[in-house]
Amino acid sequence: MTDVFASQRYGGESYAAAVTPLLGQDERLIAVVKVDLCGLIRGDVPRRHRSPEPARSAGERVMDVLFLPVTLTVAALELLDAAWTALRRALVAPLRGRPLQGGWRSQAGRFVVSVRTLPSRTGRSTSYDNEHALLAFTTHRVLIVHPHDTETPYLGEFPREQLRGVRIRHWTFSSRVDLTFADGSLVAVEARKPEAEALERIVTS
Repeated sequence: MTDVFASQRYGGESYAAAVTPLLGQDERLIAVVKVDLCGLIRGDVPRRHRSPEPARSAGERVMDVLFLPVTLTVAALELLDAAWTALRRALVAPLRGRPLQGGWRSQAGRFVVSVRTLPSRTGRSTSYDNEHALLAFTTHRVLIVHPHDTETPYLGEFPREQLRGVRIRHWTFSSRVDLTFADGSLVAVEARKPEAEALERIVTS
């Protein structure tokens, strides 16, 4: 796989090996590019776009009550963080454009939902605050893979033809790259220069 562009883990190990088991029999890996969602995108997923949660047991409900003060504190901190993000978005959007355009049901919106949704290994709960992803480009599709989860790395996928454009918008304080989808929607991700140039080369070739 010497012709495969693959982002490197800290320490130099390639991410390609983590993606290879997910390939089909006649599928060839072209590139593995590490990206992060833009920090100005809403930090979770609206409830109407979340997967149904399994019913909680009586013991879990008791634990919910016991940990209610902690839960309320965390919720308050999350509200403060959301308010700060909304303020930054309001200041930056007029200059750089909104980081998510097209809504949650668009192709870009579904991409964000796929990245954010991190299933629990126990199957009891799901978190919706992940921002890290590998985009594994194959001959047929783009796999969305978690870079740090070796047991359940698969987050989603979409056909390669859905991703239509890449615009590198790096500047002093930002590694922003805009991804444009076939339906006109857009999502901003953060990617280092080698990853950004690889994305541009793959999508426009």
